[in-house]
Amino acid sequence: MAYRQVAAGKECLDLFHRPQLSPKPPNLPETVLQWIKLDISHADIDRLPESIARCKNAKHILAGGNRLSSLPQSISNLPYLTVLDLYRNAFTTFPIALCRLTNLEELYLNNNKLSDIPKKIAKMKRLRKFMLDHNALTTFPIALCGLTNLEELYLGDNQLSDIPEKITRLVRLKKFWLYKNKYTKFPIALCGMTNLEDLYLDKNQLSDIPTEITGMKGLKIFWLSHNEFKTFPTALCDLTNLEELDLGDNQLSDIPLKATTMEKLQSFGISFNNITHLLPQMKKMISLRQLYVVGNRLLQPPMHTAKQGLDAIKRYFEALTDTKAIQSSRIQVNFLGETESGKTSISHSLQLGQPASTESADRTRVVEQETWVYDQDIAFNINDFGGHEVYKIGHPIFMSKHTSSLVFITFDLSKYDPEDKAHYQLYIGDWIDKVQAQMPGIQIALIGTHLDEAEALSVETKCSAIKKQLEDHKNKNKKWYDIQKETVENKIQKTSDFSPALRQAYQEKVDKMQSLSHQVQPIYEHIFRVSSENMTGVEKLKKYLIDFARERAEVLPELWVNAAKNICTKKQEGSENTLDWEMLQELIMQSAPHAWRERNSHEETKKIMCDILSFLAHRGDIIWFDKSPSLTKVVFHKQEVLENVLKAVLSHDPEAVLQKLQVSMRFTRKKARTLHADIFTRGIISRQAMSCLCEPFKLSTTEVDAMIDLLLKLELCFQVQEHESNLSFHFPCLLQEKRQPELETKWPSKVPPDINQLTLQVIFPYRCPDGLYEKFSVRQHKHLGLLKTKRMDWRNGMYAELERCKMLLTQERDQQNLSPGQDPDLIISIAVRGQHLSDQWQVLKRAHGDLMNIIHEDWPGLPYDKYLVCPHCMSEDNKDSEHQTLLLEETPNVPLTTTQDPEEVHVPTKRKRYTQKAPTLFPGEILDQTNVPGSGPKEKWVPCVNTGVYSYIPVNLVYPPSWQDAIRKHKTELCENITEPCLLDMLDKFLQEGIITDREAQTVRAQPSTDRVKWPEKVAVFLDILMRKPSKAHVTLCQCLLEQERTDLLELIM
Repeated sequence: MAYRQVAAGKECLDLFHRPQLSPKPPNLPETVLQWIKLDISHADIDRLPESIARCKNAKHILAGGNRLSSLPQSISNLPYLTVLDLYRNAFTTFPIALCRLTNLEELYLNNNKLSDIPKKIAKMKRLRKFMLDHNALTTFPIALCGLTNLEELYLGDNQLSDIPEKITRLVRLKKFWLYKNKYTKFPIALCGMTNLEDLYLDKNQLSDIPTEITGMKGLKIFWLSHNEFKTFPTALCDLTNLEELDLGDNQLSDIPLKATTMEKLQSFGISFNNITHLLPQMKKMISLRQLYVVGNRLLQPPMHTAKQGLDAIKRYFEALTDTKAIQSSRIQVNFLGETESGKTSISHSLQLGQPASTESADRTRVVEQETWVYDQDIAFNINDFGGHEVYKIGHPIFMSKHTSSLVFITFDLSKYDPEDKAHYQLYIGDWIDKVQAQMPGIQIALIGTHLDEAEALSVETKCSAIKKQLEDHKNKNKKWYDIQKETVENKIQKTSDFSPALRQAYQEKVDKMQSLSHQVQPIYEHIFRVSSENMTGVEKLKKYLIDFARERAEVLPELWVNAAKNICTKKQEGSENTLDWEMLQELIMQSAPHAWRERNSHEETKKIMCDILSFLAHRGDIIWFDKSPSLTKVVFHKQEVLENVLKAVLSHDPEAVLQKLQVSMRFTRKKARTLHADIFTRGIISRQAMSCLCEPFKLSTTEVDAMIDLLLKLELCFQVQEHESNLSFHFPCLLQEKRQPELETKWPSKVPPDINQLTLQVIFPYRCPDGLYEKFSVRQHKHLGLLKTKRMDWRNGMYAELERCKMLLTQERDQQNLSPGQDPDLIISIAVRGQHLSDQWQVLKRAHGDLMNIIHEDWPGLPYDKYLVCPHCMSEDNKDSEHQTLLLEETPNVPLTTTQDPEEVHVPTKRKRYTQKAPTLFPGEILDQTNVPGSGPKEKWVPCVNTGVYSYIPVNLVYPPSWQDAIRKHKTELCENITEPCLLDMLDKFLQEGIITDREAQTVRAQPSTDRVKWPEKVAVFLDILMRKPSKAHVTLCQCLLEQERTDLLELIM
């Protein structure tokens, strides 16, 4: 007889009461007795009925996420029950009825309030997996030692500080979780567990490991992160079978030589410690595949090299062996500030060692770059940036994210008025916010220039005022984080009866605020006061630079140092505007020892060249893009060439541009005026116009093409003409055109009937970094496919049609409810309209992912908040759907468990209008939650809350469908149709992208298979692994299926 597998909600729970009404109700065998799986998790119940015993054939019962505090005695009459999930309920005592479930194999009681386990649990002889983490255990439950068949035991996030000797009776135990407890000393009883393979003791207070640990001969995985180790516990080196060791987030300062003898170690985590040097002998650790070192101040190898992976680290140490090690420090120094603040003059004075003032005609445009060599071991790459508004977009291109970089913010002491609040924000505050958003943690210092033109007394007054303003600035930023955190925490309290996923989204918002607030670094305490006319204060500034450089000297192979010198010489003496691969190979290899060149293959030499170029690019010596197929063979060693192109393309001087176009022999005067209008109104520059603007720089056709590829790669523009003979490029940063009137018909101000609008608002306090919205707008173009021509752009806005949806992007300032003198927040809104929610969510999630990735890549320290706007509040029958909603006094007359097809859900019919209020906002972190399997709500309706009056809306309007659910739903079809070659290609791709580990790939390959062409067992394990990964796994899986032309499978998981 074929049993049904059932996922039951409230309607299925009602059937449990029928046996109580009649001992033999009709059709009972077909509806209850043949169920083998009951999923009643998140069903909002506080008890199970006695009649649950009628489910005689039940093997799995999932009842997590409810309010159960006890179980009926009849549950012990389920002879085939093997899995019982009771996580996140309200148990304070262990349900004694469970002790008679002698066939139970897996029991989940995590996230409850248990404080003890009864001795009778020893009757559960077949129990293999027991989850008790996130409870209230203060002493180790001795009764657990009687579960001799236990293989996995979870006791994390309790308050344990002891382990009894009897623990050694658990001879079959393989995995043991003890993270986040109260252990200050390593539990010596564990040392007798010779068969234990995985031990998790992270997030305790351990500081040492006893030598007796060598008795744990079977240990393969050992997590000790977030403890209090100050020295490396050398006893670990004798665990000869250890494959994974995590000692991150401790206080280690070095790694002992003995650690390199751990021959089977595959994964080694030492992130966020105080380590400055890795051992060269680590290159001989033959099994090591992953080394985690972020969060240390590495000097050997440089941190950027270490981040490239273990192979790059090994090549670095090989180069140290082949050529001598050199202490080298080359610091990038960035001078920022408003126009005519003295940046260029002080830069020249430092380099020349004599007075240097800059005439107005020579003032910087985008960036002026110089190299100042102090001695053979210390040098500075100096960037002197222009202050004009449009050129600020170009700053991130030239500024290195190297943690040893320096930023000086310059201001004119003679003109600075401490009484004018706008002066601080314009000349200092906005620049601090910009830098800390782009490079959190970088050292910032202030330089007051034109000291010779300011009175001594006023200088002291001004500097004292600025220090006070700096403190106020820091406190203002901190206050913003604190208010946001407090607001969200209050919402968590108010949503105690709502969806766990909603509460989790709110909690993640709090964590995000906490993380960002910790990134705010103090400004260097001393304000440098200098004059480029008489050199006052310059020597003090110079000493600060030299000391800063010496403290950050890195150990580099002589091969790398010579390569940097050769490229620098080529920059000064060569005529080339860019360097191609052949020239680069010659420059890098000309100083390499002959034996070294003979030993390394062509492929290995290429990797070494990439290591060197990647390091030089990160340090700011060159501009190079290793992940761009069109640019990886080109190095921009003369960065002033790119500067000149940016000057030409981003020029803010319309008259100068028109003159260049008119004097060119390429265009008539009429054509030149048309091109000029395209540039300064529509932001459109044709290929011919770009070549014309670049004529003074004498670029070859190949170099112009490389520059265009670079502008596209930097996402400053996108191609708008597909015809090869008439290419044009759209630069949103140049766009001045207003919103087109015809857009009202394509996107009415009010949401039409039968249309849903999903809206995400990302809010930036006070200002948004220059170029962020424009880059986001450019990135959307690749998603438009054949509908690119339907795109419409205007200043601070974009409209597009795609995938049965319409999308509107806008950037605007929030002028509502401002206090006097308060700067408005800036809001980037993403709105998607359509009739098919699954398509809309796909578009919104992709746009959200693009924006979050840009922030992560370019502005990792940027403070922001994000919200999903309630769709029913935006509906057409509200008075003003763009800004307000009409509250309902009464909720929709439907039960909370009503099931609706997500494709048919629209805004619910309103029954009574109440009052005008701002739309209800849900935390934007809901979009992040969809990366976690099972994170979505089980409810079918969620409350739209305004001033305490609830109106329920369909959950599909607030929570996007989980991609994991789609995979889970169609897992059988995927397993039966993904072939061996396809799976092998996928494994390679996912390894390359760093989504899965070598160990996980090996786990998939090791699965037995009954078919030579199709590997359903292997695919099943592979998909299980993917569903525990972030959303990048889903994106990559879709790409793989598209490349393999399996659109039939792709449609299943979209």
